[in-house]
Amino acid sequence: RASEVVDGLTQHAPLSCVARFGRISSSVQHPTRPPLGMVRTIRTEIIIDASIGSVWKVVSDLRTWGEWNAWTKFEDVDENPAGTDARLLASFDGDGTWKEYACQILAVDHDRHFLNWAGGVPCGLFHGNHWIILTPESETRTRMEHNEDFTGLLPALNLGMPFAKVARNYVYINEAVKRVVEARAPD
Repeated sequence: RASEVVDGLTQHAPLSCVARFGRISSSVQHPTRPPLGMVRTIRTEIIIDASIGSVWKVVSDLRTWGEWNAWTKFEDVDENPAGTDARLLASFDGDGTWKEYACQILAVDHDRHFLNWAGGVPCGLFHGNHWIILTPESETRTRMEHNEDFTGLLPALNLGMPFAKVARNYVYINEAVKRVVEARAPD
């Protein structure tokens, strides 16, 4: 396991998966992020020994996230969810205690292997923009980047979300995707 101290917290991750968590200024440009004050970021990635198609089948099927994922699942998700509203359930401790958030599925791009959803609290208090993008390392290896930007007054004050737990859980989600995909027969 690798350890990294970020924002005064020790982050532990297996060597195959890296998480970066920090704070950046509003000068960073992101096409779907509202331009409000400070931004808190989570950046994770993992290499999965499977084709991009195999990984995408698991990641893009939001309706089945609860079957393999103890930290995030979706409810009220359409079969073709891009552009629709959904309910995201988060279990910060992976113990089955769920907190519900409204979100909008912004993109499920099968050509670019890009998944994006966002949600927040009105009046600029809190907004999260979450995305996963897959890139092929080879025909049988895929890089999965799993990221989120948080904007608004509450993230700027380190309020509104247990950010260290969320960053840790993205690493756990990445590892769960890796386990599920690598355990299945190749396509």
